[in-house]
Amino acid sequence: MIKNTESAYGSIAKWFHWLVAFCFLAAYVVIYYKIWFLDEDDSLFRPSLSIHVAIGFSVILWASFRIVWRLMNTQPKMPVMPKWQHYTAHWMHWVLYFFMFAMPISGWFGFGGSVDYGIFQIPTFRETGLGQWILELFNTEWDIWEKKWDFFHKDISGAWVLWMLIAMHAGAALFHHFVQKDDTLTRMLPEKLDK
Repeated sequence: MIKNTESAYGSIAKWFHWLVAFCFLAAYVVIYYKIWFLDEDDSLFRPSLSIHVAIGFSVILWASFRIVWRLMNTQPKMPVMPKWQHYTAHWMHWVLYFFMFAMPISGWFGFGGSVDYGIFQIPTFRETGLGQWILELFNTEWDIWEKKWDFFHKDISGAWVLWMLIAMHAGAALFHHFVQKDDTLTRMLPEKLDK
């Protein structure tokens, strides 16, 4: 089943869900490998940062496709649960969507290098017309701008907020599966695993 139905997610929605989750996990693994195991003079230091940024930027693409697909498809009805859980799940999804864009964009805003995909590059924010215009609009220097976005990206969202949201999201799915025993988790698993 490719498209969603009122009772289940289709394979494309599932792929987008797990692809974005994998990209976030891979971006975290790469950046923490750099932080924990590499020195600045290590030959893998710059490449690991470029890989982190490239993975992060790809999240924008996959999340965009995911939202378009969501808008084009029926959304499966949620399992029977208390109203507060419905509201919490609804808002949690939109907060996660926000961070799917906020994390890569804030990373780009505070990153001094270009994003290299091998066959093409995305220039550093400060070298774009948009970047120069915004820096002039806010009458700020690059160093000040970069520090503010780095603080949001690394110290607030990356280090704490996103981890907590992911843990809450996964914890809620496991709670529904093992305690409430509904299909919240299984309907997002590949068809062979959701039986």
